[in-house]
Parts: sequence; C-alpha cells; structure tokens
Amino acid sequence: MFHPEYINPSKLITNADILKLFELVEKHGGVLRFVGGAVRDAIAGFERSDVDLVTDMSPSEFSDMCIDEGLKCVPIGIQFFTTGVIINNNFFKVTSLCSEEDNGKDEWKNDASKRDLTINAVYADDKGNVFDYYNGIKDLEQGNIKFIGSPQETIDADYIRIMRFFRFCAMFGKNIDPKSLKACVNNRELLHKVSLEKIKEELFKIIMAPHAVTALKLIFDNNILDFLIAPPKNIDNLCFLDRLVSKLDIQKSIIRRIYVMFEPDVKRAGRLADIFRLTKEQKEHLIELCKAHISLKSFKDNVSIRQILFRYGKEICVDKWLCLNLDSQDFNSVQSVLNTLYNTIIPIFPLSGKDLIELGADTKLVGLYLDSLKKDWFENGCLSDKEDLITKYKSIF
Repeated sequence: MFHPEYINPSKLITNADILKLFELVEKHGGVLRFVGGAVRDAIAGFERSDVDLVTDMSPSEFSDMCIDEGLKCVPIGIQFFTTGVIINNNFFKVTSLCSEEDNGKDEWKNDASKRDLTINAVYADDKGNVFDYYNGIKDLEQGNIKFIGSPQETIDADYIRIMRFFRFCAMFGKNIDPKSLKACVNNRELLHKVSLEKIKEELFKIIMAPHAVTALKLIFDNNILDFLIAPPKNIDNLCFLDRLVSKLDIQKSIIRRIYVMFEPDVKRAGRLADIFRLTKEQKEHLIELCKAHISLKSFKDNVSIRQILFRYGKEICVDKWLCLNLDSQDFNSVQSVLNTLYNTIIPIFPLSGKDLIELGADTKLVGLYLDSLKKDWFENGCLSDKEDLITKYKSIF
C-alpha cells in the first residue's frame, strides 16, 4: 500500500549526510528506504528513533559502491546482511533485502514479511512516500499490536519478539491482538533461552512507556517473567504517578516508577536494581529512597524541610514527596512544596573538628562535642552559623 501523505521528509532526515547516501544509492541503480522505528515514530508523532535503512543492493554491491565513492564501510551483521557506512563522522546501518525468495515475488514485501509487528513493517523513501505492506499504518492509528503472518512462526524466528510484543503494547497498545498474545503466553518458556540482558533491556523500556500498566498487567497476569521477577505490589500506582508528573510537568524517572510499583525494602531494592540494569548511582538512589524515613509530616514547614534536605538531599526528598502524594488532587499544594524543595539551599553543618581543636578541645572528645552540637543545630532547624555554634561550645564545654 502506498500513502504519500503520511510523512514529511523532515521528520525522517536527521542530516544532509542521509540524503547523500540516498543520492549515492540511486546513482548506482539501487533503492534505499527508511524502515521500522523511524517511520513508525514519525507517523505517530513521537521523537525520532534511531534510523534503520534498507536497500535492494546486495551487501557486496553496497560495499563496492561505498569503496567507489570513497566511503568507509564495515560489515557489522553478516548473518543479517547489514553493513555500516560512515559519512562525515556519521554512522549509518544499512541492511540489504534478503534475496532467498523467487525473483517473481516482491522482494520488499518479502522483507516486510520477516519483520515482527505490522507497525514495524512500514517503509518510506527520502521524498516521504510510504510503503505499507501489512496495514501497519492503520494498526498504528488504531493501536492494534499484532504479529505479521503466523504468530508462532514470527516468534520462532527470534524469541525476544515475545518481549518486543509487550514493549509495543506499552508504547502504542489499545487493542491487543488475541492470537498474538496467546502465542506469547504459550511460548513464554522460550524466554529462558534468551539473554537476560536482552530481556532486562526490553523490560526497562516497558516500564518507561506511556501504557506501561497495560503491558505489565499482561506480563504478570500471564506469568511471562515468573522465572525472573516476582509481581509488583501495586502496578496501578504507576497510573497515579503518571497523572501526577504529567500535571506537574515533571520528567519520568525509572527509580520513582520502580519504587511506587514494587514498594520494596532495601534487600529487594538491590535485586530490582540488578534486574533493571540500573547504574551504580541509580541503584544507590533506589536504596536510599527505601531507607529514608520521610512522611507527610516531614514537609509541614520550612524547618522540617531544611532538616530532611540536610539528612537526605534534594533528589530523595522530591521523589518521596511525589510518592507520598500519588492520590492527591491538590496539585497546587504539591507544586508549592516542590518549589520550596527546589529553592531551599541544602544546609551544611558549619563546624569542623579542626575548628574545635583550634579552640583547645581535647582531640579525644572532639567527636562527642561535634555530635552534640550537630544534634542541637539540627533540632533548631539547621539555622545556627559557625559563630553561634562556637559560642554554644564555649558555654557548654
């Protein structure tokens, strides 16, 4: 199917070097097209995905063309007929059409038939013309998530497609194809043969997607990942969190999302960090979020806010405040406290052991003196300056 009205080329072309590649392929008698995520997201109005390109030139023909034109190219996926080409320090992946079918068949439709979902089998050229062989555009518009052809054959071609199915349910899903879902459920054991890194990568993307709750409920209700992770305590918390951060125009956070869904203790937080492939900093943040003893009373006034900022820092306090207000309807009050958190300077205890030693303190007792002074300083709202603390030290010790 051909839909010239769907895409403005500017939504696909990231820089002039892509156009140069199209010109060179055409010059050498070939055809080059965008495919997959870049086309899908351009149609859906999403931010541009990584660019995937397909040509009807064979890998050797494409490589010869690059050499003739003075371009550097490298084979990066021989089994997938993929070649990498560099133009002005920009790297592009170009996959050649599989030529195993009879010459009488449409090689582009044949290529589309080997892709996973209908919404990922849409092609476009540099003019913005769209080539849709499996009604992917209609499915995208209607939120239909379904495999191309036989779901079983599609899954057999690559088992990670089970997780990709749920990922695109989380991104676009409104109407989930029953046959495709049934095939995923019936073949869930095949995920045991897939790299855990690939599964975790897909799961991470699912949790960050717009319709994460829909996809996660399908996953956990059908025991898709029971070999990897126990069900969260409250998936619906994600709905409340999405509503809140959307109203307040706050960026999504994987840490916040994991925390509200699983409501973990410290031990489980560590395991979840490994499952979701969190960075060292993200893992520490999740664990600190679990450790932080912060309640709604902790935000009752400026003194309390200064105290928790001193003890936990801004990121933890902001996340805790949002998590404590998931069901709040008073967005102005939530925003007001956020503004206070953002604008309040984190207090720093102004006295050091060196200061006390210079005042003649016994070095063996400096730690005790500091603890006592810090406790008094904290209980009084973290407001006393260095001179006040020195005066207090002299009066007490």
